[in-house]
Amino acid sequence: MKKASSKRTLPLLGAGILAAGILTAAGLPGEEAAYTGSPAVSAAYSPAAAATQPVVPDSRAAEAKAGIRTDKQEAAFVQLQQVRFLTATTGWMIRSDSAPSGKQTLRLVVTQDGMRSLTEHKLPGDYAAGIGLSDAQTGWVLVYEAPRKTSGTVSGYSRARLLHTRDGGKTWKTQWSKTGSYPASSQRENAVTVVGPRSAYAIIGPDLLVTRDGRSWSKAAFGRQDFVPTQVSFANARNGWAAGTMPPHEDDSDARVVSVLHTSDGGRIWSKQLTVGPTNENSDSSQLRSAALDFVDAKTGFLLTDDPSTMTGVLYRTTNGGASWRMVNGGLRSHRPLITGMDFADGQAGWLYASPGAGPVEGGLMITRDGGKTFAHEPDAGYDLSFAQYFKSGSGYAAGRTFEGEDYLTRTRDGGETWTPVYRPYSVPGRSAE
Repeated sequence: MKKASSKRTLPLLGAGILAAGILTAAGLPGEEAAYTGSPAVSAAYSPAAAATQPVVPDSRAAEAKAGIRTDKQEAAFVQLQQVRFLTATTGWMIRSDSAPSGKQTLRLVVTQDGMRSLTEHKLPGDYAAGIGLSDAQTGWVLVYEAPRKTSGTVSGYSRARLLHTRDGGKTWKTQWSKTGSYPASSQRENAVTVVGPRSAYAIIGPDLLVTRDGRSWSKAAFGRQDFVPTQVSFANARNGWAAGTMPPHEDDSDARVVSVLHTSDGGRIWSKQLTVGPTNENSDSSQLRSAALDFVDAKTGFLLTDDPSTMTGVLYRTTNGGASWRMVNGGLRSHRPLITGMDFADGQAGWLYASPGAGPVEGGLMITRDGGKTFAHEPDAGYDLSFAQYFKSGSGYAAGRTFEGEDYLTRTRDGGETWTPVYRPYSVPGRSAE
């Protein structure tokens, strides 16, 4: 049921995220029922059954019954590192299972029926930094390996690999690998973009790698040595955009501006379309960054910039493929809470999602239906979101974390007005998922 009283239409992100008590006693927002998958274990989700018995199945009990894991193998913490849906029903997730010994195992979770049933496959690597699929069987994953620790905490990785599968994740082939220094602080929410059966892009460190044949990868040449890409968005295999930062002048290496570059030949040649700096005279421009870039088609796209020094986000919009841009919202709160991403279904309807960051203000989902001029807070999706994807049909998914530190995936079928949890991996041995 739509809770009109819990939502307010506001121009600022931070102003609408003060609502408390958005989680149920079990820790999940709007919890009704969820399915937790495991290797070789799948189950059907029944709305009718959920209405009479709103209980989240415990994956540990299911796995024990099926003989999948022993107590020694049971993970101490489970994290959803990546989520990407090709359609409203077909999607992949990557979960990281951390054992009490400290060992981490990556698993690809696959659904082709809107999370009613799941299949899991082991995945190489220690950390998944990106995922993308061109169809239900074919896709790429960026993983980092050989973690480096500082004071017991992972501070970076020593190797990056681009993996490819043609059988839905059952087997993987390394298409690109490089040893280097990859700081944990520089990792992005999803560094892989797939735009066709043979075209994909991956941001690794300061570089954008491109494949146009689905097999070999090469570094994109932007023609600007100091441009560092942070997001890419493609309307098709040839027509795409890259957002990132660069110095405003050659003799000013500390300051930063956000630029948008465009390609019409699949990433071979790039031309600059937009350059924007801080909008506040008191800003520290060295901290300015591109927070999100999203093109819904070849004409309409959105750019979100972030100025941490003033905690201000600015939303820009183009309706002519980037030839010109217009500021549509210059007063978004981008920190406390921290905006973690953006996804638009069309030129008017879109979502911003956020995590609490340094707090104490909660994050969550913000919905716009007027092209970004105003946003309304939707508390039912959760207070700490790391992923959201919005389809034109009104269906969508969001991944978040509860107050108890448990990751989950939740789904909407009405544009974000109501949400139902559909996946909740266990996180702490011995704790009931109920």
